[in-house]
Amino acid sequence: MAQGRRDETLLSIGELAAASGLSPKALRMYADSELLPPRRVDPFTGYRSYGTDQVERARLIAALRGLGMGLARIRVVCDLDAAAAVSELRSWWRQEEADILSRGAAVYSLARDLGELPTEDTTMTTSTIPSAGPAQVATAVHRGLVRAAQQDATLHRELPGGAILIAVADGFGTDDELSARILSAFAAALERDLEADPSADPLRALETAWPAAEALVPQEGPDGSTLTAALLAGGRLHIAHLGDTRVVLVHGDRIDPVTQDHTRLRSLVAAGRLSPEEVAAHPDRAVLNRALAAEAPTTPDLLVRRIEAGDLVLIASDGLHAVVEPSALAEALTRPATDAAALAEHLVTMALEAGAPDNIALVLAQV
Repeated sequence: MAQGRRDETLLSIGELAAASGLSPKALRMYADSELLPPRRVDPFTGYRSYGTDQVERARLIAALRGLGMGLARIRVVCDLDAAAAVSELRSWWRQEEADILSRGAAVYSLARDLGELPTEDTTMTTSTIPSAGPAQVATAVHRGLVRAAQQDATLHRELPGGAILIAVADGFGTDDELSARILSAFAAALERDLEADPSADPLRALETAWPAAEALVPQEGPDGSTLTAALLAGGRLHIAHLGDTRVVLVHGDRIDPVTQDHTRLRSLVAAGRLSPEEVAAHPDRAVLNRALAAEAPTTPDLLVRRIEAGDLVLIASDGLHAVVEPSALAEALTRPATDAAALAEHLVTMALEAGAPDNIALVLAQV
């Protein structure tokens, strides 16, 4: 916001990065957009220097970008006094709320129209849940090199009708066993539902079992978990997903990142309102806005994909996908068919070699 008096003490871009919590790359981006121009640029070295009074502005820019505000509107807010900036922020948010309501109405209308049309799923419904075919499944967990406890958990279970359930839950907070309990309760509920109704649609069965996981969410406090579960049945991969655990489907040399992380910043990237570079440098990049946690939305995404013989399904916590370079992970997953257990062990090793700052959990299913 507008400053009354300028502090002439200069900081290097590295010092400003440390003080503001932003990366030098993000600061250069904001400088290039003229949101945060350096106080001085050395004509010979090109080194940028900033005033100590610009730390607050850098933090404000990052916070507003984290909300999804456009650069032009941020420039206006930053140049206002505190009271006027608050009014501007509230005005912007009122329009955001109106946009959300109008988009929601359009979504429901389109969903209703699509629901009146025949779909591939409805025409292929069978009397029982058919088997996905032989699948080689491997699970792996590791505490990592930094965390004091293991809070991630995996599950692999064959269910009535020949379906195969694989799942990963990534716990957080103080309850180290919460993720394992959530997986157990969810799997038990799913198994009961399928025993009671063998003709149940797999995706609907996942949705019906979901409240068993929600029931374990603490009413208050920091404890919670992600949950991503997949049923391999009838040549399909049926998925219930919540959080930032990911499902990846590998078909030959093609990788399909099936799920999207439920983080506020990831949603803004998908909407084109925040760049991937800004997210990578943002202090809130890993904060979930949907999870099995108190005061958070707990409804999962429900997804379906075709699977074929030779396909590989990976469910992994962010202890793997956020640590291992995407290109290295892709190379490991697209190598010629190998033993699932050996590949799982190799993926854990890759995370450990990358520093393993978080717990690691993964399930691999080779169809």
